[in-house]
Amino acid sequence: MNFKLFCMYYDRYEEATTSLALGDIKQNHIVLCHNNANQFNCISNYGELIETGEPTGIQNNFNYALKMLEPGEWGIFLSDDYIVSKKLQDDNFIECNIKYVLDQLINLLAKCDQAGINLLGLNSTGNPFYAKKKYGKYGLVDGRAFAIKKTGFVWHPDISTCTDYYATVYHLKKYGGNLIYNHAYMDFKRYEKKGLGTVLDRADKKIADIKILKKLYPDNVIIRDKKGQPKNSHIVIKR
Repeated sequence: MNFKLFCMYYDRYEEATTSLALGDIKQNHIVLCHNNANQFNCISNYGELIETGEPTGIQNNFNYALKMLEPGEWGIFLSDDYIVSKKLQDDNFIECNIKYVLDQLINLLAKCDQAGINLLGLNSTGNPFYAKKKYGKYGLVDGRAFAIKKTGFVWHPDISTCTDYYATVYHLKKYGGNLIYNHAYMDFKRYEKKGLGTVLDRADKKIADIKILKKLYPDNVIIRDKKGQPKNSHIVIKR
C-alpha cells in the first residue's frame, strides 16, 4: 500500500520524541516544520526534515502534506510528542511496540479503499470499556495519530486547534462515516507547553475555532462543557 508518513513538528527542538521512536524501528518518515528546521536536534536518521515556509498553524502544514500526496494516496500523520503504544489484550490495554500499532493502520488502508472510507483513526480514550467493538464509524478520529486519503479535502485555513474535529465531521457528512480501530492506540503528551500549548494557552483560539465549526456544521457539532476546560471550549460530534 502506497503511503507517506508525516510527523508534525513545531517548536519542541529538543523534547520531540516521535521521529526518534520511528527511527528505533527503522521506519522512514517525513518531519514537517514551518520555518525553523535548523533548530531541531531530535530528528532520526530515518526522518527527512522539511521546512515548509507555511504560516504557523498546524492546518497549514497539514495542507502542505496533502499537496505532497498523489491523488488517492494515503498520508499517515503523527504528533511530535509520542510516549507509548498500547494494544488490547484480555480486556486491558497493554504496552506494545510502536511498529505494532503503525502496522494496524497500514494494514487497514486497503480495506478502507475497498469500503470507500477516506479517514482512519485509532482508539482515542485508552479505556477498554469503549473498545468492546473492534471498529467504530462515527466518533472522533483523533488528530494525534491518523491516516487520511488524498481526495478533494483540505483543512479549513482558519481552524488550528481542533483540526481533527473538522476532518472528522467533513468526512462523516460527505462519505457517511470513518473508520476507527479501537483495539490499539499511540499515546502522546497533551496540553504541554510549546506546540499548541496548554489548555489555557489555546482556549481563546479554540473557542473561536469552535464557533466556525458550529456555523459550518450546526447539526453535528455540539458544544458541551468539560471539567477542567474553559467554558465553550469543548465539543462532541453528533452524526
